Amino acid sequence: MLRPFDLRDIPLIRRLSEHGVSMHSKAALADGIHPLRDALLHIVTGEFPTFICKSNESGLDGFIQLHHQQKENKTHARLRYISPVDESKAVESLWFSLLDHTMQEAGQQGIHTVIAEVEETAVTLPILRQAGFAIYTRQDIYQLKSLPDPPNSPLPALSMRQESDDWDVQLLYANIVPRMVQMLTPNPPASRNGGWILREGGKLAAYIHLHTGSTATWIRLFIHPDVISSMDALLTAVLQLVPGKTTHPVYVGVRRYQGWQKTALERSGFEHVQSQAVMARHTTRQTKHRPPSLQKTSDSQRVPSMNSSKQSAKGVDIAQHRIE
Repeated sequence: MLRPFDLRDIPLIRRLSEHGVSMHSKAALADGIHPLRDALLHIVTGEFPTFICKSNESGLDGFIQLHHQQKENKTHARLRYISPVDESKAVESLWFSLLDHTMQEAGQQGIHTVIAEVEETAVTLPILRQAGFAIYTRQDIYQLKSLPDPPNSPLPALSMRQESDDWDVQLLYANIVPRMVQMLTPNPPASRNGGWILREGGKLAAYIHLHTGSTATWIRLFIHPDVISSMDALLTAVLQLVPGKTTHPVYVGVRRYQGWQKTALERSGFEHVQSQAVMARHTTRQTKHRPPSLQKTSDSQRVPSMNSSKQSAKGVDIAQHRIE
């Protein structure tokens, strides 16, 4: 039986919380995943839709949990957690039931797309493919275990994002992020307290989103290719914003279309820890049959030079990530 979470499911969530997998990297690494706490919070906030499967045809119990930040994006949600997970056919069948039911419920709540971040080698990736999820891009996660000592040399002047910066941040995001990815996340991460910008010559050169959680700091870098030569200094300046906790690691999520950032991260002491597929399933097109595999596509878009005032001016070609 599939249904929304209620208080009688507390023992089930508590029992299965240690046997699942998270598909939202920022939450898993920086905040920690607490399915029972979030299921209870949903009763008040409506932010964590949780659905229960009680004794399916194989006698298995399971649950699935989304994260729907309505203030940030009303039509998109994250697949936050699903449990249990193993390689058996019985669990695979349970996943299909949970995912199909959740997509229908999400569509009825006005959610158009559900996004999942899945380790590239995980057994869960082919299950999500069969359940109708498609790969839109891939990302690599880098970790810095300890913060470096403060530098003696001058650093780029970062300033906290203000409301007056919103248009320039949105324009930078539109210019450097492939259109297909913008279909999933049409806006950059928004947070007045965690958003920082760099301007050069009056032009917006970089937007940095920094989220400090209870267990780590998660960073996303949106940098114009024109400032690649100052990437090392920019990274050093960003790390000065991180709270100085010796046991508090720093993670950076790098999408494959931002691959040129990897070398600078490694020079700054970051280590590659995981590669993921960023997948999504749309809820508004419901069919009785599994959708066919997406054809491989590629596209390119032009990133206007910071020195140009027109969208059509000369720029840097960035190829969209190839769907695999």
